[in-house]
Amino acid sequence: ADDGGLMLAFKASAAFSRKRTMQDKGDEQLLTPADFVQPGDTVLQRLQRFVDALGNGVHGRLDADYTVPSQVVIGYKSRFKLYGNGYTIKVADGAATGYGGSALYFVSCTDFEIIDLICDGNRDNRTPAEDPAHVIVIDKCHDWTFTRVKAINGTCDGFLIYAGSEGNGSGVGGAIALEDCPSHWVMDRCEALGNYRQGCTVAEGFWGDFIRGRYGLTSGLWDVANGPCAGIDIEPDPHPGWVQNRVANISFDRVLFDQNQGPGLLITNIDGVSNIKVNSCSFDRNRKAAIETFAENVDIDNPHVMGWDTTDYTARVGAPAKSGAITVGYLAGSTRIRGALFTGISNAGAGNANPCIYVHGDAAEGIEISGLRTDGSASDIGGLHAARIVLRDSDIDLTGATEGTHLTFLGAEPQMQNVTLRGVYQRAAYFGGVRPRIRDNTLYVRVADHTNWVIDVGDTTNPEVARNHIIHDAAVATYGINFPNECIANDNLAWNNTHSDAFAFTGTPLIRRGNLRGGVLQPETAITP
Repeated sequence: ADDGGLMLAFKASAAFSRKRTMQDKGDEQLLTPADFVQPGDTVLQRLQRFVDALGNGVHGRLDADYTVPSQVVIGYKSRFKLYGNGYTIKVADGAATGYGGSALYFVSCTDFEIIDLICDGNRDNRTPAEDPAHVIVIDKCHDWTFTRVKAINGTCDGFLIYAGSEGNGSGVGGAIALEDCPSHWVMDRCEALGNYRQGCTVAEGFWGDFIRGRYGLTSGLWDVANGPCAGIDIEPDPHPGWVQNRVANISFDRVLFDQNQGPGLLITNIDGVSNIKVNSCSFDRNRKAAIETFAENVDIDNPHVMGWDTTDYTARVGAPAKSGAITVGYLAGSTRIRGALFTGISNAGAGNANPCIYVHGDAAEGIEISGLRTDGSASDIGGLHAARIVLRDSDIDLTGATEGTHLTFLGAEPQMQNVTLRGVYQRAAYFGGVRPRIRDNTLYVRVADHTNWVIDVGDTTNPEVARNHIIHDAAVATYGINFPNECIANDNLAWNNTHSDAFAFTGTPLIRRGNLRGGVLQPETAITP
């Protein structure tokens, strides 16, 4: 299939344009479940009749808490609102999981709003399992808004947003088609708490916005099987025969992801995931990672990562190793991380295994990281291994670091530019690839190392190291920068360093000029080929 052409057709379709046809609450026709009481009926029957009456401008409101033995289905409806008024629909003790075990199931609905509703999966009194008993399911729905809706205590997911299962699509033979994928939604101040597999899964969908809200306390599945136990997981099931690229243009704005056993936010690349924006979100004490991303064209702006450490996220033997607090993983596409702040981090003792930011060596070329900040709590800042990775315009506090080598670059042609490191502990940065470019950085060294270089490019070929300032807290005779053969070494300064090998050269540099060291700075002999 021509996925690009399908996407253009999908965007142009008037059927999926956001509508604003609903009335204000003061002019609405409002129904309640009490309007549908019949002699001898069950709560489930009453609620089902109630929701069956919604649509075409007829709206409803809950009038009490309700407990149901299986799901209430709202299907094939348009133009309605449901006001929860803070009431709860709870799944009964001992209710079966599997299909039908949800609290609410929306299917093929358009242009609707759900407001101030709580749905409780009653996990403590049912059997958690990786099956379809998600608390709230949104299946093939378009143009919808959830405001202050909570999906809690799920035996699987809190929210599931998807296009349905094989055989239930609108394509030939029931195949899932692009128009089945949910679209144009807003999750405003919603919460998913205490669920088993994850807080929310986006398996298919386009143009979805998560605004504020909280997705946290997901836990359990990692202890018996593979997770992900994420706050939100963007993860299609792999279906090579389905139309590809079924998730795109999803945004997260000021969302809190906290205390999830897995990552706060997981963005996979299964069957194509692209155009994901994460803006000003907070990630507090998520155990596996704050963010793991593998998708194409991802922007992560101003994330605040708090309380992340190297503690195991599960005691289960054989679980995948955790990596960085923000991980750009294997085969990840173009990614930009801007303005990341890390506070309350404890990654000492893990070597270089658990940095604040990890970029896999097989991620896309040219990953960009800028505006990186810490509060001094972290030791290992970056394991940045993809080719042509760029770290720039950052001011990093290392005053609490207890281990050296804060930045490691292993890919070809990395760039580190206009970065300030305050309170360096021993080695600031190690480079292992070809042609690194290290320019205009300022490194304040708190603890010198007499066996390692502050900037170590000795294992590279053709590095350019220019206009970097290494400033020791006090006069010291120690190593500054080591230079291999055919390097460019221009205008580097090592303040308060009296060691004769503050700059050490192996072989013949291409250019060597203006490098100065010492309390009373001493010029080197300029060598120009």
